[in-house]
Amino acid sequence: MTRAYGTMLPHVLTLSGIAIIGVFLVIVSLRETAPSVAWGLALTAVLLGARHAFDADHIAAIDNVTRRLSAKGTPAGTVGFWFSLGHSSVVVVTGVFVAFGAGLARDLVLAEDSAARFGLGLWGLSFATFVVAVFGIVNLVSLIGLLRRKDDEAGSAPDGPLTIAFARLLRAVDRPRRMFPIGVLFGLGFDTAATIGLMIAAGTTAAGSSAALALSLPLLFAVGMAVCDTADSLFMSNLYGWASRGRNRFRRYNIVITGLSVVVAGLVVIAGVVEVGAETETFALPEVDTSYLGIVATALFALIAVAAALTVRRVRGARSVEASVIA
Repeated sequence: MTRAYGTMLPHVLTLSGIAIIGVFLVIVSLRETAPSVAWGLALTAVLLGARHAFDADHIAAIDNVTRRLSAKGTPAGTVGFWFSLGHSSVVVVTGVFVAFGAGLARDLVLAEDSAARFGLGLWGLSFATFVVAVFGIVNLVSLIGLLRRKDDEAGSAPDGPLTIAFARLLRAVDRPRRMFPIGVLFGLGFDTAATIGLMIAAGTTAAGSSAALALSLPLLFAVGMAVCDTADSLFMSNLYGWASRGRNRFRRYNIVITGLSVVVAGLVVIAGVVEVGAETETFALPEVDTSYLGIVATALFALIAVAAALTVRRVRGARSVEASVIA
């Protein structure tokens, strides 16, 4: 555990550096912007980033990839960091273009019915659905192994036709930093970038078109998102590691955690398929609302962690009593 947190130091320093630059730009903007406006927009950007980290596709992608890497014995605590860094890079680049008045970027942000905006949105949605589906199916196979009491196999990555079918993607994401390009491709869906772009366009207009403030907003958005995404993968990595131990009690937790990850992934995939059908007008199915799915899933994982901590405490207490009786 200590070693896992120790390896986080470079990532913490990176996020701290981005945050410092963002805050410095806000301070610079105070020369031409009212403090209430500048700090209000800055706080809003951070909160928007944090909220976006709890979107169901983020939770499903990060948790399911973390589960697979943990099962292979690969330290997975930084999966969320690399994913959010890739995702937010699209936001930052778009924000810079919008801040400096690049015509194409502003058109993509402001014109919701443009062909380019539609194409990017459809791409991001389809790619996110595919990635979540692949890792969700892989973890479903692991869950089936757990339910069949194959303890030695439950923590390992499944082999066979499934691995062959998705081999390219599974090989591509074999360590946390490989989530960076996945995050970039998620970000090309452009909805997130458009949100922060609209905020920059509206906010800087109200604030007197401060370039420093405009540049700070995507950076602070990225920090809010990255902190929450990183915390998610670090938490899930430790929880999976604890639950994958061989004893029966831990095995039951492993089933619950893996099952919940698979269910979340399944709901995200269903919602994605339904939305793709609606966007392309190829088929119409009842809409699946996943607005709060990520928050609900996080809360359930937190409850599982509390139950796990109480279990460990009870086991240690029982052993202590037993040892005193023997003595």
